[in-house]
Amino acid sequence: MAGLDYPVSTKQIPHFENNNPEISVNVLTVDEDVKSFCVEYLSPHRSRTHHINLLLLEDPSNPAKRHHTYIKNMSAFVAHRSKHTEKTYVCDSCLHPFCNQDALDRHIPFCVKHDAQQVLYPNADDENDCTLQFKSVQKQYPVPFYIVADFEPFLAPIDRAETDDSSGLTIIDEHVVSGFCTYRVTHHAEHQTPTFV
Repeated sequence: MAGLDYPVSTKQIPHFENNNPEISVNVLTVDEDVKSFCVEYLSPHRSRTHHINLLLLEDPSNPAKRHHTYIKNMSAFVAHRSKHTEKTYVCDSCLHPFCNQDALDRHIPFCVKHDAQQVLYPNADDENDCTLQFKSVQKQYPVPFYIVADFEPFLAPIDRAETDDSSGLTIIDEHVVSGFCTYRVTHHAEHQTPTFV
């Protein structure tokens, strides 16, 4: 603990880690806006013998009142993020819980490429915020190909008009598929293969 000022601030955690080369520390805080937790400090040391997760508690009316508390069980700590009823394996970077160690191990190489991040879930109680939507189309990875498809139907009269009891409409025609086309689009013109039926 040499060289640290009290109360210990988050910016002093790297100094503590330098003093203790067998210990890595992550610091989490409460995010009042989303009623969840976020990563305040993510240790760059991932293979040390001892790893500690701390929760930083602060008094909003008096920022000088700060206290770090030890998180003994990360699975229980983020249990509200999953419907899984057994132990979960939690990513230190994004706090996402996984059902097994293999899934977490496959996730980590991709997650550590980015800074610590907060995963936000849709709010089931708000009809305007109850679905996930992807809007950043420009951030997508290029794909090797995509397929454009189209169906062409025609209206054919039915033998006998029917009335739909639920809507009260009388049905006199039905759509019959007359053909369709698929067009495979790639970066290479020689691989573009239209198919007509």
